[in-house]
Amino acid sequence: MMGFVTNVLKIFGVVFLRFRPVPRVWNVWLVGVNLMCLYFIGHIEAQVVLVTTLMSVVVQAIIYGRIGFTRVLGIGHLLWIPMFAWMAARIDSIGAHPELQAWLIVLAVTNAVSFAIDITDVTRFVKGERTPHYRWS
Repeated sequence: MMGFVTNVLKIFGVVFLRFRPVPRVWNVWLVGVNLMCLYFIGHIEAQVVLVTTLMSVVVQAIIYGRIGFTRVLGIGHLLWIPMFAWMAARIDSIGAHPELQAWLIVLAVTNAVSFAIDITDVTRFVKGERTPHYRWS
C-alpha cells in the first residue's frame, strides 16, 4: 500500500514540479477542473466524476509502478468515455442545474483536450517510444 501511495505522490510530483511551465499549467488546470467535483458533490454527476478520477489515478499509479512515467499513463483516462456517455444520457436532468451544467461543459472540453493528448502519447508508446520521459529521482 505504501508503494502505491508513493507512486501517486511521484506522479503528482513530476506533473506539478518537473514539467515545463506550459504543460505544468495545463495539468494544474486539468486537476483543478476535475477536483471541482467536490464543490458539486451533492450531485450524482460530481460523485461519478470523483470516483472516475480516483479510479484513473489508481490505474496510473499501477502503470507508473510497473514501467515508470511513460506515454502510456494516459490510458487511465479511458474511464472518462463511459462517464461522459452516461452524463450525455442525463443531459435533461443536468440542464436543470445551470452551475453544474457549466462546470460539466468545462470538464468535458478540458478532458477531451487531455484525451486527445493521451491518444497521441499512447500511440507514440505503441509505436516504440517506451522510455520513461520523466523521473522523480
